[in-house]
Amino acid sequence: MMMRPAVPAQVPVQTSLTGADDTARIMGRMPPLAEFGAPPHGGVAAHWLNLRRATAYPRIFVAIYLAATVVWVCLATDLVDPKGKPLGYDFITFWSASWLALAGESAAAFDAARIFAIQRIAVPASDVVFLWHYPPTFHLIVLPLALMPYFAAYGVWLAGTFAGYAWVIRRFAPARQTIFLLLAFPGTFINAFHGQNGFLTTALFGGAILALPTRPALAGVLFGLLSFKPQLGLLIPLALACGRRWTSFVVAAATTAAFAAISALVLGAGPWLAFWNNLPLVRMVLDDGGVPWAKIPSLYIFLRTLGMAATAAYVLHAVLALVVAALVARAWWRGTNPLLAAAVLTSGAVLVPPYLFDYDLALLAIPVAIIAWDGVQRGWLPWEREVLLAAWLLPLVAPGFTEATGVPVATPCLVALMAIAVRRAAQDQALSRAPPDLTRN
Repeated sequence: MMMRPAVPAQVPVQTSLTGADDTARIMGRMPPLAEFGAPPHGGVAAHWLNLRRATAYPRIFVAIYLAATVVWVCLATDLVDPKGKPLGYDFITFWSASWLALAGESAAAFDAARIFAIQRIAVPASDVVFLWHYPPTFHLIVLPLALMPYFAAYGVWLAGTFAGYAWVIRRFAPARQTIFLLLAFPGTFINAFHGQNGFLTTALFGGAILALPTRPALAGVLFGLLSFKPQLGLLIPLALACGRRWTSFVVAAATTAAFAAISALVLGAGPWLAFWNNLPLVRMVLDDGGVPWAKIPSLYIFLRTLGMAATAAYVLHAVLALVVAALVARAWWRGTNPLLAAAVLTSGAVLVPPYLFDYDLALLAIPVAIIAWDGVQRGWLPWEREVLLAAWLLPLVAPGFTEATGVPVATPCLVALMAIAVRRAAQDQALSRAPPDLTRN
């Protein structure tokens, strides 16, 4: 966050999420995306979102991203872009927090003047301060970054976290086209552009889901490590409890506690005190529009953008969060296909917190991949492909559209994504029995 200083053949549902044999079995029975828009036997017209488009359009997106990146870097002067912001954007906060921690000043990361001074070491020409609001657990994760020069650390951070992100999504949708679709996904580009941690959160969340059936302790560890981004993990304890995943539940709780304790041992108690004292500032900045509301896809900001008072908006946001929690609890309690239950959980995870940004929507790669791959295997329900496409485009389109028109569109799209995840999970058994109807809209 920144402020200026003052198919035809029936395929069984995949139930085991981790083994290489499972991936090979699925890919052997269903060619990757071969039935994405194909008509059934009978000659009815194919869906407009067909394999050819699903293959060609992502390549166009990737080419545009590469060209835009080259132009943007060429337009920068002394690592400052045409908007006056340092290349890497939010990553400069991670590097600066690392620098302070290595200098024994971890708590100073919450001091705007102090962290701005370090950001000027990374990019001397920058005149924009990016504030630090993370718990000390994340400080541990970024601790080594300042051992490298700023731009080298930026590249290592993106490459390392993207590798985990891509591996996880490829396991959810084991098709040849998946990597290009992921590279073209605007959530990928936005997160990379900001140098943010969306790749890491998605890799941890997705890795935990993949490990859950056969390696519950590992799943618990990964869920516990995700506690550095607590707002995205609010539904995880509920899901694990309702799914009777007690080993993962206990290990996740223990990992969270150990993670916090280790951060206190390494960094001291000061950063934790500073973190708690900083929370009122975070809320004030959110409530008063100190950050661009168009980039925040929560219901709370949706309502504030439409003119609602803060208290009423918080109340309605809490109501939505309770509804989302109930739907997640239902999906996990009923023993739904674990992949579809995971799609419900991850699509709900971005609806619960009032405070998240467009780069956090990299997490949408999980439910989009799960639902798309299930649709390829077993057929589509009405409007699923349209909603998936809208969710795929959301991180790129929503902020600009809202800024241009004043009409927030992100929240309705996220609600629609969760709705199709809930519907597919609820109709899982019917989908297993019925032949796919690939011509339905």
